[in-house]
Amino acid sequence: MSVTKVEYLERFIEAVDRVIAGRPGSISEDRWLVNYYDAEKLPIVSGYLDCDDERVRAETVLLLSDVHERAVLGKVREMRQKDSERVRLACIGYLSTIQGDDELIPQLFDVMDHSSGNEFMKAAARMASVAREEDVPHLRRIYGQVGGEMRSAVRVALDRVISRNPSLQPKRDLILSVPIYPNEGEFERFLDSSIEYLDVRYRNNVLPLEKVKLATFNNVARALAKMRTRLYNETDNLQFYGPDKTDRARELNSLIAWANADLSKKEVVGTERSRSHVCPRCGEMMVCYKGMWICPDCGTL
Repeated sequence: MSVTKVEYLERFIEAVDRVIAGRPGSISEDRWLVNYYDAEKLPIVSGYLDCDDERVRAETVLLLSDVHERAVLGKVREMRQKDSERVRLACIGYLSTIQGDDELIPQLFDVMDHSSGNEFMKAAARMASVAREEDVPHLRRIYGQVGGEMRSAVRVALDRVISRNPSLQPKRDLILSVPIYPNEGEFERFLDSSIEYLDVRYRNNVLPLEKVKLATFNNVARALAKMRTRLYNETDNLQFYGPDKTDRARELNSLIAWANADLSKKEVVGTERSRSHVCPRCGEMMVCYKGMWICPDCGTL
């Protein structure tokens, strides 16, 4: 469960007012602010690092330390040098937390790479709180190697990393898709069928149309999304395949981009092309899949 920015802002401002009124810990010890924090709330919180009241600045640093927010690392380092003693002490705590996370992550990976059962689950749960954007490739390798509750635990860790790094949000569906073991024969069959679907069937049956039915639009958009996901999961496998597979993967990627651009220009009949069905990130048409509107071009949910 998440809360809106407005709800979070109201709670945070109330906590700020209590700190200013002489009630220490109202920000830094508020578990609600910690539990409902995500990267979208950073602009709300980070502005108070420049608050006139040093008590608010110090408690804001402590809150950001508690949620392991790395986006303000440079700002906190600067405050560590220039701010008041109260704030500098809070900054030391923040920097110590981040340093501790950096030292802990390799140890957690070692456990997850070589252990299973309860030990693995504990490491994965801790990793969910501290993993960085650069840890995604390693987490995905583990994600593809395990199953059951262990895979679910790694998925949670990946999802938490995405929530802390808005730049990863457009690729959320790709990052959370399960990696594929190398199999050149299966990949070749996938390339054959996908290229034939776009270069022959789409080109002959859909490209000439100015208007398409909603069902046709959704079917094509789902197919494009599946192709895009498969190519993403085969990227690391290309090194094990023949050189022609890399060229054909590029060909398919170009066809996907071409088909998506063409599809987005068509009028969809049988439904209103409302603004809610247009991707707010790239402007292309979105598709309803499993109850969620997804952009097959950039992955935005």
